[in-house]
Amino acid sequence: MMESGSAEVTTGTEDEHRPFVHSAFLFRSQAEYLETVLPFVLEGLATDERVLVAVPGEYVALLSAALGGQGSRAGLQLLDIAEVARNPSRFLALEGSFAEESPDRRARIVSQVCWPGRTSDEFVACMQHEALVNTAFQGRPLTVLCPFDAQRLGDEVLAGARAAHPMLCEGGSLHVSPDYAPDEVLAQCNQPLPANPGAVTYMVRKSDDLKPARSFAVNYAGWVGLSQDGIEDLQLVATELATNSLMYTDGACRLAFWRDADHLVCEARDSGRLDDPLVGRLDPGPAGPASRGLYLVNAISDLVRTHTASTGTTIQAYLRMSPSSGPTG
Repeated sequence: MMESGSAEVTTGTEDEHRPFVHSAFLFRSQAEYLETVLPFVLEGLATDERVLVAVPGEYVALLSAALGGQGSRAGLQLLDIAEVARNPSRFLALEGSFAEESPDRRARIVSQVCWPGRTSDEFVACMQHEALVNTAFQGRPLTVLCPFDAQRLGDEVLAGARAAHPMLCEGGSLHVSPDYAPDEVLAQCNQPLPANPGAVTYMVRKSDDLKPARSFAVNYAGWVGLSQDGIEDLQLVATELATNSLMYTDGACRLAFWRDADHLVCEARDSGRLDDPLVGRLDPGPAGPASRGLYLVNAISDLVRTHTASTGTTIQAYLRMSPSSGPTG
């Protein structure tokens, strides 16, 4: 048997203790969802585990109604993931902070970063997140259950779920995923990001270029109609991306800006290679200034896409526009 608060896993060999359990749950109805997720939450509360449930709003309502008075139990956090982690790259930090609050006490998380209606770029970021969870929390006393709507999500997303999770939850039991291949998932997510030929650009070659680069970004953002709060966010994102390039590469950083439907995109290209895919996804704390810039970019942005190779790194940060603001051309 596994330690208290974990599920029993049948592997075809002898059972083993697994401090960290990460499973995908492919459900096909609300009834099936409740039959698995509700007992998972209640078992955690019954064994004095801390429980974080981060799911889309419709499932927050569903679980709240099913939990009744249990929904206000100490040790349970119930969040709308569309509000706290629209950017999948931001959610790993939230999970990490939750796990670190009581490092000697087992915790469990319901994490539903993939929901119908996300864009194709967002789904790529979601799969990258799921694959990185395995590295980020390996060895931690943590159980993570990730529901996927098998009725409304595409086959490619569901295949990615099976490949990114070492375990599958089926019929209330955990089984090893035969398709588990997190390195392949990360390789598929690390695809080149084409440059936008219509973007406006600014080269940052030295620290003295940062101030005029910010002014350049503000002027463009004002022209396309980004809100004042959005402009302040853009200044910080552009500064942190360019500063990171200057700190860790020998060449210049090419900043590019363009509007993509409801978002303004800030892109940074440089000649460096990002060796640690977890950089910027976990809170580095005061002792980790090297990764704080990318952490802030992830915290602010609605979506962050990254491609890195021996030839260089491209990071694209998406900031949401106000509805029907600014020129559309």
